[in-house]
Amino acid sequence: MKNIFHYISILFSMLVILTACKKMDSTYKQFVVPDGIVYPGKANSPVANAGRNRVKISWLRGADPTLTAAKIFWNNFADSVEISIPPTGDTISYTINNLPEKSYLFVIKTYDAKGGVSVPVELFGASYGDVYQSSLLGRPVDAGILYPDSIVVKWGGADISNGAYATEVKYTNISGATQVKRFPVSDGASTITDMKAGITYQYRTVYLPDSLSIDTFYTDYVTSKPFLFSPKNWQIIDFSSQHPGDENLVTNVIDGSPNTRWHAWVGNSNYPHFFTVDMGIVRTITSFTLYRKTDDDRACDTFKLLVSTDNVNWNDLGTFNFNRTINDGQSYEIPTHPAAKYFKFIGLSGSQSYIVLGDISAFGF
Repeated sequence: MKNIFHYISILFSMLVILTACKKMDSTYKQFVVPDGIVYPGKANSPVANAGRNRVKISWLRGADPTLTAAKIFWNNFADSVEISIPPTGDTISYTINNLPEKSYLFVIKTYDAKGGVSVPVELFGASYGDVYQSSLLGRPVDAGILYPDSIVVKWGGADISNGAYATEVKYTNISGATQVKRFPVSDGASTITDMKAGITYQYRTVYLPDSLSIDTFYTDYVTSKPFLFSPKNWQIIDFSSQHPGDENLVTNVIDGSPNTRWHAWVGNSNYPHFFTVDMGIVRTITSFTLYRKTDDDRACDTFKLLVSTDNVNWNDLGTFNFNRTINDGQSYEIPTHPAAKYFKFIGLSGSQSYIVLGDISAFGF
């Protein structure tokens, strides 16, 4: 009798357990997806391209054919845009305009026709505007050298760390048309061979805030200063005297270096001392720069300059003072901007009966 009661107790317990398990299955059945959860394909390899108050978002479409739309969120999901995804094509892209200048965290979600949503994908991007524009520095010109058949622009340093990647030069060519040429910042010097004679050029620096930027930024155009005339084809056609020895030749005064000298004949010459230069082509002159021989104070104290287009009729530009105790070049502006093929230097006075001079340069167009 005791055994029968024991078996009845076991059967009752089993019935209770089975009933409880069945009830538990019923409770969780509503949360079980029969074939599992399937997420739509997410945005693949997304890229944010910076621009001027805008950002272009793009990503690879991927292999999921069920995608129909995407949403891009920013500003902590406070702002968003929804775009459709076409059935064909390799890349999805959208440009968000009117973005204030700052950095952004973007979140991309894709959707299928049934409302399924993908795993979110995050990426960082930035828009640029007036603040960035105001930080741009123009690349300076160290020298613009005018040759008979070309100009050479020697550039200073560029602000590469801030995105400078090129310099543009705008000028009028020999046919009268406006030209714009772009030179990479890796160029220390740039040559232009078709610029119209007698004019200036303009230049500006080109910036990309980063390598993926969809917009280019520019500094303001700057008008070039007068050119330094290359003395390469100059000739001295007349001079007063020169001391014996190659180190004293009058041609040294137009070799572009103050470290060489023209030395008038010691003991056989007196002021005034002069030389005449044929520049080979008619130029418009805006200034001259005169140098003593480096570390040599035997230059003149006063001098005169004259210019001519025919080596017959001369225009007296005036008398000038020179400080023969300093090495720096001393510049003399010529306000009348005369046209000249020839110029004549005449040393009028100095500490010695002879003259020692380093170099003379001419500037203009």
